[in-house]
Amino acid sequence: MPTPPAPDKSQDALLLRRPAAKIRRLLFWGLSIGWTLLLIWGLGWNLSQVREDVLELARAQARTFADQILIYRHWSAGHGGVYVEVSSKTPPNPYLEEVFERDVLTPSGRLLTLVNPAYMMREIFALEQEMLGLSGRITALRPVNPDNVPDPWERQALKDLSAGSTEVYMVDRGADGEVLRLMRPLMMDAECLSCHAQHGYALGELRGGLSTLVDLQSLWAVGRAHRFGMAGGAGLLWLVGLGGLTVGCRHWARQEYQRLQAEESLRYLVQYDNLTGLANQSQFLAKLDLFLDRDRPQQATVAVVLVDLASFRKINNALGRVQGDHLLQTVAQRLRVAVGEQGWPFYFGNGVFALLLPFLKQPPEAGALARYTLEELARPCLLDQCELHLAAHCGIAVAPDDGNTAVELLQHAEIALQEAKGSGDALCYFSRALGVAAWEGVQLETELRRALENGELYLHYQPQYDMDGQSLIGSEALARWRHPIRGELAPESFIPLAESTGLIVPLGAKVLHMVCRQIAQWRAAGLVVPPVAVNLAAEQFRRPELVAEVQALLLETGISGSSLVLEVTESVLMHDIAQAMHTMQALKELGVRLALDDFGTGYSSLSYLKNLPLDCLKIDRSFVNDLPGDSDSAAIVAAIVGLGRSLGLATLAEGVNSSEQYAFLRELGCRGFQGFYFSRPLVAEDFAAGFHRRDQPVS
Repeated sequence: MPTPPAPDKSQDALLLRRPAAKIRRLLFWGLSIGWTLLLIWGLGWNLSQVREDVLELARAQARTFADQILIYRHWSAGHGGVYVEVSSKTPPNPYLEEVFERDVLTPSGRLLTLVNPAYMMREIFALEQEMLGLSGRITALRPVNPDNVPDPWERQALKDLSAGSTEVYMVDRGADGEVLRLMRPLMMDAECLSCHAQHGYALGELRGGLSTLVDLQSLWAVGRAHRFGMAGGAGLLWLVGLGGLTVGCRHWARQEYQRLQAEESLRYLVQYDNLTGLANQSQFLAKLDLFLDRDRPQQATVAVVLVDLASFRKINNALGRVQGDHLLQTVAQRLRVAVGEQGWPFYFGNGVFALLLPFLKQPPEAGALARYTLEELARPCLLDQCELHLAAHCGIAVAPDDGNTAVELLQHAEIALQEAKGSGDALCYFSRALGVAAWEGVQLETELRRALENGELYLHYQPQYDMDGQSLIGSEALARWRHPIRGELAPESFIPLAESTGLIVPLGAKVLHMVCRQIAQWRAAGLVVPPVAVNLAAEQFRRPELVAEVQALLLETGISGSSLVLEVTESVLMHDIAQAMHTMQALKELGVRLALDDFGTGYSSLSYLKNLPLDCLKIDRSFVNDLPGDSDSAAIVAAIVGLGRSLGLATLAEGVNSSEQYAFLRELGCRGFQGFYFSRPLVAEDFAAGFHRRDQPVS
């Protein structure tokens, strides 16, 4: 099967696969179309306004022309008409034959004829047409002159004027183009009755209409210039708006891309290890669940292999984090190659990898692939010009035998891995026995936590004697656990558990507090109490608060620092020699005595040893057990005693269980002894029975 694809971070892939991209595109086109339609509507409205403006200008011209004509009419009618010389252009008006003085001969012999207002208006219309392009005519409801007979539009206009309208107009399309026709009413005035009363008109009655015509072509030419300007402005505005929409949508798209990119990066960080490029534990569990639930082929075996790089932490500390990162990348690549098409590698962190193998036919195939993986990892790796050989352990769990859920399989693979690491084996299959043991360990851890809270821990004190084996020079406090079900438990049954779970720190603090309080009780009872030794675990000694906690205990219980001997191991001191020397010096300033426990079993630097503020070297029981018969042990013990003498340090042997061991050690010059030969560890009451009171002489 192919490896899980890395997240596609290209812009197109990020944007196009999201529904928001389609919505954004639809919104862009919708806004663009809406903007276009809005501008088209606005342009249409503005163009219609131009037409209205042109028509209004034409109406204004028509009204002005009509007003001028009416003024001439009123003036002429007010004077009863005007006499003009008869000519071919101005012949006598045939419609005024009944007027007695229509024609007048002047003394000079000139023949004059009467021109009435209607006649004069026709003449003015002709001149206006010729000079200004304006034309008009008079229409009558009961025309005398056939030229005044209204056409269909004028007839309708006269009806509208009769109904009360003050003005009627229309745009008419003729042979030469569009014209505006406007009609205003002609009312029967008193001046007109002399001529028109005989036609049946009464004063104030509508006699007819004054029609004027305005050619619209020249006005349309002006309007077209405005229209072109508006169209150009609308086009420019459309482009600007469309550009704004484009820029806005691109900005939105860019923000969306950045947001999606951040989401993708976050998803990648949540699901993948950025250093190795491998999927992490959450992805492992999700993928394993898929195969266990529905994707597992029939008759297929799903296996989980946990791989722990045993030497990773040492390499990381020795070569630095950069080289440690290179190492992890190299391991990730080798795991990809080793797994191939049979599954996927994952990285959990802290040098722990996992292999998901969902296509195996038989459980042994998981072991074969795990061994091949270990061989690949064991190949030399060049880092910082150093050729390194990696050591690793594998824990294997197989479904369905070892579990049917992802969490259960992972837990069982972890149990198998811990067993492999604890036993030193390269790989280990999970078994029900391992599961039971792991569950008992978890249960015991829970019970130990409860024991610390409920006061189930108590102390035994193992006496320490001087060279003659008679005088009590001190004791070592040893923790015991009075389990409500399992009975009394020795330190070796729960101290390793406390160290592996981090409970050793509160346990050590509890023991130290109990010792100080017990010493205070003995002193209050008037007993002469020799110093009591307390073992400090590595985590406890390295805590910056240790010195302050010891000082607070001494003040709280009222005992002196010389009442305590704190024991530390070589490995604890060598971990950070500078910090160790600082802590030890601070403890010495409190009066506390210091002993180096299990001396000779770890690794020490004699150059540092001579500078450490120690009081005593404790010889480990592993050397004492074989005395006096084992020459190697005898030589080591002799060297330790001699070293202590040379450095001015007391030496105390642990585990002295026979008279032969005691005699041999005494002969070498060892100054202190502790073991079953002298006394087993005692409860506080029994141990105190051997104390002297202050008012009693020491025997």
